[in-house]
Amino acid sequence: MHKRLWNSLKLEFTLEPVSPILIKSGGISLNPALPDMQFVRTFAAGGETVFIPGSSLKGVFRSFTEKVLRTAKSDLACEPFPSEEGYCGRKLEREEDTAKIYKNSCRACKIYGNTRLRGRLSFTDIYPNGPTKTETRYGVAISRLSHAVAVGPFDMEVLVSGQFQGALVLENFEVWQLGLIALTLQAINEGILKIGFGKNRGLGQVRMRVQQVIIAQAKKNGVAAGEIWGTGMFVGERERQDYGLRENDRLANLPQPARTADLGVLVQHTYSAEHWPRIEETSIASLGNLLEVRS
Repeated sequence: MHKRLWNSLKLEFTLEPVSPILIKSGGISLNPALPDMQFVRTFAAGGETVFIPGSSLKGVFRSFTEKVLRTAKSDLACEPFPSEEGYCGRKLEREEDTAKIYKNSCRACKIYGNTRLRGRLSFTDIYPNGPTKTETRYGVAISRLSHAVAVGPFDMEVLVSGQFQGALVLENFEVWQLGLIALTLQAINEGILKIGFGKNRGLGQVRMRVQQVIIAQAKKNGVAAGEIWGTGMFVGERERQDYGLRENDRLANLPQPARTADLGVLVQHTYSAEHWPRIEETSIASLGNLLEVRS
């Protein structure tokens, strides 16, 4: 399926800390004034700066998606570790047919991939869009046996303010996959889902604001404005059966896009931040039927 492009979604967002956050660095900065536990940094045009790796955010998204899927039905998400018997990549390690690999992978792996299947969702690294501020916090680890200090004191650098900008891209998606991404964004903004280190210490709450949504869809079959089609709407019956796709895979009655562009074989619709709540609501509401959840 990756050999063709039926649809794609690019969601541009800003991220701001609500509580202090810490994405720990795996290395040590050259700056000796920084704490022992440092916020991850990289070099940009303006010099060394803190940033949020796309992989850190993707891990949070996948973990939450797996919980939601297992809540709906236990077998909708596989075991998370490649060493486990229930892991999709291990179960399909001898399969060569790409259609069967996709069809027999769990719902989580169909979005994020496994060792036999490339994921459909990717994140950019998230860089500051203006000044940021960090501060140093101090802590100790208490022994559960002696109730005395076991480790520490140690210091850690947390981000307390600043705005970051990034994007996620979803290619050749089914509509239920968009619904799960919207549900994850909602959980983050409601404070249910946090990122980084020390989430049980009050760290990690952020706010993600959608700035723009760009959806490109193949001209095949003539997609109507105000609709989002999943891959099942573009392919033929044989391919739908091979990949396990839905025939009526679409969201309708959406707002009209702010802009539309003809890209030759694709039509690109651009939705503004004001349009996103309606898209979010519609895609989340459709999850029950699309995932065959019954009350």
